[in-house]
Amino acid sequence: MKKRLALSVALSFLIAGCGQEQANNTENYSSSLKQQEGIIVDIKKNQDGRSQILVVPNTNEEDISNKKDDELIKIAQEKDGAYYSFETGKYEELEVGAHVIVFWNGSQLDSDPPQRGIIKVDVISK
Repeated sequence: MKKRLALSVALSFLIAGCGQEQANNTENYSSSLKQQEGIIVDIKKNQDGRSQILVVPNTNEEDISNKKDDELIKIAQEKDGAYYSFETGKYEELEVGAHVIVFWNGSQLDSDPPQRGIIKVDVISK
C-alpha cells in the first residue's frame, strides 16, 4: 500500500512538473513573438492559396476610406504598416477597417511595406 501511495505521489509531481514546463514554454514563445496593432486597410486573396492583410498602425477608418491600392500602400509605407500572410480561409472574421493586433515570429521579407507571416491575430474591434 505504501509503495502505491509513494508511486502515486511521485507521478503527481512528475505530471505537475511537465505541465508547468509546457506552460512556461508557451509563455516564453508568446513573449518572443513580435506584434503590431493597427487597422486592416486591405485584404487580398492570392493564387497560391494564401491571403494577405495590410495592417497600418496609428490610423483610422476615415484615413483609408475611398483610397486606391497605391494610396493605401503609400500610407502603409509612411506609417510602418506591413502585409501579413495566412492560409486562405483561416481568418474569415477579418475585414477591412477592423482594429487588430497581429503577432509574427520576427522574420519578414524586405519589401516596402514588409511582408510577414501571421502566427496569431486578435481582433480588437470591427
